[in-house]
Amino acid sequence: MPVRGLRPTANLPAECAKIARRTCSNAQGRDTRRMLHRLTAVAGVACCLMSVLSAHAGTEVLLIPDSGNDKVWALSPVDGAVINTSFIAPDIHLKQPIQVIPSGTGTLIITDELQDSVFEYSATGFYLRTLASPADGLTIGAFGGCMKDGFFYFTSGFSSGAGRILRLALDGTPPTLFCDFSAKGDPRGILAFGGGFLVGNSTTDDIEFVSAAGVISATPFHNSDGITSINFPQQLLQLADGTIMATGFSAPWGLFFFEPSGAFLGAYTSPQVYLSPRGSAQLDNGNYIYTGGTRIDIIDAKTQANTNVVNQLGTSFRWVTRFTPPPPCTGDIDGNRQVDASDLANLLADWGATKSAANLDGSGTVDAADLAVLLGAWGPC
Repeated sequence: MPVRGLRPTANLPAECAKIARRTCSNAQGRDTRRMLHRLTAVAGVACCLMSVLSAHAGTEVLLIPDSGNDKVWALSPVDGAVINTSFIAPDIHLKQPIQVIPSGTGTLIITDELQDSVFEYSATGFYLRTLASPADGLTIGAFGGCMKDGFFYFTSGFSSGAGRILRLALDGTPPTLFCDFSAKGDPRGILAFGGGFLVGNSTTDDIEFVSAAGVISATPFHNSDGITSINFPQQLLQLADGTIMATGFSAPWGLFFFEPSGAFLGAYTSPQVYLSPRGSAQLDNGNYIYTGGTRIDIIDAKTQANTNVVNQLGTSFRWVTRFTPPPPCTGDIDGNRQVDASDLANLLADWGATKSAANLDGSGTVDAADLAVLLGAWGPC
């Protein structure tokens, strides 16, 4: 947007003016500094605009992979209303996404069953890198995942007799074997819990406890008969009051609740749960949202009535994850939470473009003003 009659750093918030001055001081040569001095008004306005947008950055969403269309939906954690059907749009990487897991550094990690891979995406939905793939020996799928102490843990080997839990350091090194699950069954959902992990065993229907050293406890967290209790556990999560909620995919399908000790508390099953669920979460209003096949439904915690939110042909909804997007990072075009050479390369590659994420000042065209904004924001977010 054109800015006329505005002194470069006049009437700008202190942080915006500081960015503008730093941009000028970093430039080499009198002509370059003069040009950037004229552009700092635009950079300052862009900075102020980002500060306004950041007020909305903390808005939580529920992220749900749709493996029928290889993308990720976003829903409201308040009432389950659909916010965005392509929070992460289809691309060449996702083939059957199962779960989205916040990395703890502002990015998203996605497990993919058909690609036998684990991917990292930006908080704005752009592919960043592949963390694990068949090239690393991952050949029997990637399913549930969780973060613990800076490491990413995920399950693999479903229905293969080669069940295992792998660990990723997120530093570019390949995954390492954390727990050999093959003698116990097939691991599916995994949840950081206490000093270790809870892992759903889809062979025995038990919920196992795995120590921080990768040792499976001889006594399950919950020993299920698969008939009156959970059958084929999928997603596991811990509610705010400490209760463990697990989705059971096979009959008696439903949402099952356990005390932190593993004792069974109760369940929503058919007819309250319309069909075999895969993922679930508790909404801010106290109700429960769950996914299954082409449907996303909500159970009213008081009346136990089931309400359908989505039923769309061709979809295949998976697990549910709550995510708080980080504040916007001015100049971070690729979404890796730092402004660096990769962002500069993206900006230069789109120079003159009229529709680009590199249009940082909102003018509609990628030009020198956007370069000024990027250089002024150089470094970590």
